[in-house]
Amino acid sequence: MLRCSGWMASFLLLAAVSIFGNDQQGAAAKRPGEQLVPRIFELLGHPDREFRAAALETIRTAARGAAQTEAFAAQLPKLDDAGQAALIIALGDRGDAAARPAILERLGNSKDESVRSAALLALGELSDLADLPRLIRELTSNSAAEQQAARTALVRMRGESVAGKIAAESMNAASNVRGRLIDVLAARRATKESAAILAAAGDEDAQVRTSAMNALGQIGRPEQLPALLAGVLKAAKGGERDNAERNIAEVCKRIENEDQRGEALIQALGTIDPEKRDELMSLVGRVGGKRLIRFVADIATGTDAARRAFGIDALGKWPDASPADTLLEIAGKASDSAERRQAFQAFVKVSAIRDNRNDQQRLERMKQAMTEARSNEEKIAVIQRTRTAYDVESMRFVRPYLEQPEFRQMACETIVELAHHRQVREPHKTEFDAVLDKVIQLTKDDEHIERANRYKRGQTWERKK
Repeated sequence: MLRCSGWMASFLLLAAVSIFGNDQQGAAAKRPGEQLVPRIFELLGHPDREFRAAALETIRTAARGAAQTEAFAAQLPKLDDAGQAALIIALGDRGDAAARPAILERLGNSKDESVRSAALLALGELSDLADLPRLIRELTSNSAAEQQAARTALVRMRGESVAGKIAAESMNAASNVRGRLIDVLAARRATKESAAILAAAGDEDAQVRTSAMNALGQIGRPEQLPALLAGVLKAAKGGERDNAERNIAEVCKRIENEDQRGEALIQALGTIDPEKRDELMSLVGRVGGKRLIRFVADIATGTDAARRAFGIDALGKWPDASPADTLLEIAGKASDSAERRQAFQAFVKVSAIRDNRNDQQRLERMKQAMTEARSNEEKIAVIQRTRTAYDVESMRFVRPYLEQPEFRQMACETIVELAHHRQVREPHKTEFDAVLDKVIQLTKDDEHIERANRYKRGQTWERKK
């Protein structure tokens, strides 16, 4: 059998010659193109999938013209479901609106999910605004495949007015549709429709608000920060609020200069009701930067205990270790035990972040934290966070705590986590094997035993989801 790669080239060349003849010789030369259609459909029924692929590629790219498109589309009822789906996709890629009536007919009459999904995808490629309501309705189809096909079609539809039409539809759509249309606008990078997305950020439905915040995280602009902050406050505290904060932090990062970024956020905070402003300190922490450290530190060391808690929480959410000394100072001066605990835990957390410092610097911070720790709870927190310093010295630092019952289990866990990193373990295999033997003897966790044994044998371990 002739190989497809060479045959395909020959076949496409034949198609190109036929089309060229049609273009140059006018109506008298239509027969070669007409003769091409049955040849292509003979190949669509060929048992070799590469021949079928060649035929579909020819439909996508050759034998141009509405008459040829209609001839191809007319073959749809003659094919099985798989063949129909493949041909519909090829007709969509062809981009000729002459195929639209046949595709709509298959969408309306076929019971096969793959055919209907293919039809929805093809409508997106043909970009007819008349199909927009149908595609939007299919976003709530009982079929997940058809839902996804409709979404993809809405994202792919071309035309300057498409995004505006989708945004307008989103304003009055039911909640379960509105959020999905917001997702589509984000995927289309529809920055001109940000007003509709910002409006959705204040919706009464949590899923719509979440979709809006996710979209703004992708395409929101720093000049929109005042409105974005109002959206964060609308989000329910907990997972939704955390998600909103992460997305707005992404918007802030679009200001490259750190000081300008901080100043822009401070100005935006000035537009928020003072009684609500402190709720946004957590967001400030996610944005980070030296300018904002000073701003938050003034709150974290002020006279109002409730505001201090907001400030300490914000410093503990910093994306790097830059507020570590500030937090340690707050912990050292705190007269309230709860405030001391909050500040110390935040200090340990940011000190352990894997930022642009090296592992030795992270370990030195852990040693400093252990020196400052005043309770077993604080020491356990230090042992736990030491696992982020990927260095054999981290294991040596934690190893003595295996001998102390109150710290033993956390020490076992941290040593196993450090051993997970081959570049830390393998150069010191003898030493690690000995301490892993100790872990196997002392731990109460079966998973730690399994992992320790695997690491001793030089094997990997996949973290359970």
